[in-house]
Amino acid sequence: MNLSQMRIMRELAERGTIAAVARHLHVTAPAISQQLAALHRELGVALTYRVGREIRLTEAGMALAEMAGTVHTLIDRAAETVREYGDDIGARVRVAAFQSAGQALLPGLLEDDDAASAPALVFGEHDVAQPEFAELVDQYDLVIAHRMDHDEPWPSEQLSVTTLLSEPFDVAMSVNHPLAGRSSVSAVELADESWIAAHAGFAPDVALGVVEATAGVRFHRAHRVNDYHLAASLIVGGELLALFPRYTAPRADPRLVLVPLEDVRIARNIDVLARPHALARVAVAGTLERLQDGADALQRERPSAPVGPGLHHVEVWLADVEAEQAGWAWLLSRVGFSQESEWPGGESWEAGDTYVTLTASPNLSAESHDRRRPGVNHLAFRGGTRATVDAIMTAGPEHGWRPLYQDRYPHAGGEQHYAGWLENEAGFKVEVVADPGP
Repeated sequence: MNLSQMRIMRELAERGTIAAVARHLHVTAPAISQQLAALHRELGVALTYRVGREIRLTEAGMALAEMAGTVHTLIDRAAETVREYGDDIGARVRVAAFQSAGQALLPGLLEDDDAASAPALVFGEHDVAQPEFAELVDQYDLVIAHRMDHDEPWPSEQLSVTTLLSEPFDVAMSVNHPLAGRSSVSAVELADESWIAAHAGFAPDVALGVVEATAGVRFHRAHRVNDYHLAASLIVGGELLALFPRYTAPRADPRLVLVPLEDVRIARNIDVLARPHALARVAVAGTLERLQDGADALQRERPSAPVGPGLHHVEVWLADVEAEQAGWAWLLSRVGFSQESEWPGGESWEAGDTYVTLTASPNLSAESHDRRRPGVNHLAFRGGTRATVDAIMTAGPEHGWRPLYQDRYPHAGGEQHYAGWLENEAGFKVEVVADPGP
């Protein structure tokens, strides 16, 4: 068994067909088949079986593919260690980013006090739809990607995911617009405005759809522009509005202001995707740390726009944090929260300007939670689309959350209210609410 064969097994687990593995490794399909046949003969154990055109791995094959990933990680670490002894000057790190995040974060990577020891950075700009970012990790060490906070999480079993920012969308307008002096605006107040929308399927257009669903009317999309600099130029020259991400959109023009939405919360996560073995390289891990520093600086330089009244955070006291932690982590990640910090006995999860703290306290007055006592009965989270809410309800029991009121699902809260309720073993109840339909 050699490294080439182990790599084939790892790629086969992810790609499913010999043809796909051959394309990725830039070899012929017969060459892949020959390597697999030799591996079968050497080990004497069935590693694959065919289902139609796909090749599936047996349990033994899956175990070998998993070990292959571990082996490659160790090899990368060993190589990086050797390079350190040899003064690995100019190690290459490939970074991809979508346009607005690239403009905000990549220049900072070039500002290195010790340029002689800095890695050789290779940048790529890819403004693609959200599902396509995961595919770029085959070409780049680090991929800066966006994901709407109500979308499905990244496939974390295949990727290492680091969240740089949770970035709300605000309404961009000219300083001369009648709403420019407001601390916040409601969705219905925007119904008669003309909008600059992004192309269909991209984050700003998805966000605009949520706002107009809240207002209950279809907005007038006067233009479709994906470039924020062009959109900003059009906004300051007239009465047009657009949704801009709070931290990464251009704001150098003093004639442009951002006003928060008061009755709808829509945000995108800016995440860095990488193969776990890529992060084993010191140069790649160091570049990721500098991206995190840049994102922190961006939030300090561009503080959150003033917001109106609303919920700041919720603190939940758990009787046994260690026992209950996994179920809460699954639920919060599915409804768009990201873990912001953790400490012995607690952790904090954030979605935009709101966060949930899970912790223990020596001041608990009872050994268990009872939602039927006076006080807070349950927490309600925005769940995204109806299909996403359905998926959360279906998967809940696997993660310690049993469905409630299933005989009336999904309209237990009324015909116009699409939601599901879940309860965990500790007795906490949560509601997952779908976005309003058009």
